[in-house]
Amino acid sequence: MAIAETLYNIVVKIGSFFYSRKRHEHMLQRINYIRTLRVKPLFKALGQNSSFQRIDLLKGPEYITIGDHTSFEKDLYLTAWDSYQTNSGIQQFTPEIRIGSNCHFGAFNHITAINSIEIGDNLLTGKNVTITDNSHGSTDFEHLSVEPTLRPLVSKGPVKIGKNVWIGDKASILPNVTIGDGAVIAANAVVTKDVPAYSVAAGNPAKVIKNGSPTR
Repeated sequence: MAIAETLYNIVVKIGSFFYSRKRHEHMLQRINYIRTLRVKPLFKALGQNSSFQRIDLLKGPEYITIGDHTSFEKDLYLTAWDSYQTNSGIQQFTPEIRIGSNCHFGAFNHITAINSIEIGDNLLTGKNVTITDNSHGSTDFEHLSVEPTLRPLVSKGPVKIGKNVWIGDKASILPNVTIGDGAVIAANAVVTKDVPAYSVAAGNPAKVIKNGSPTR
């Protein structure tokens, strides 16, 4: 019995050595490092010490600029579309995505542009966040009568997000929106209009529920 217990303890110790949380995290860091090195040449610019976990879809990285020390968690969709096939032909775009330094994007984020998306330094997002400057068609009959995947992509305007912004889980930032510095976008919010600096926006459609602008 004592021998069996001793062997069991040895196996547990060996297993904990190879599969400890610390070693697992170190292994993931190495994988992410290799993954980042592989995709770095594809980007217009990718700053120092920026990193990616698993990328589900990367489109048009040559139109994407990312600053230093910016990280993306797993299952990222990052797309800049310069062309798109519709029912009436191929559309052509000149997209641009610019992301600042010291940003952290949560898992399952979706960032997509045909126009322009600009994100300032120190952005923090939760999981399942969408940032888009476009949609599949408009809401008129001509577009609604077409299969959604074949509708032309339409942008109502660029998206601009300032510095030190926090975007909660499952929030959506829609086209033609500017979010000011230091703003907080609550979880599940759908932002369809501008959000002032240092304010909190929540709801669908999102409304400002708190204005924290500094007083003079």
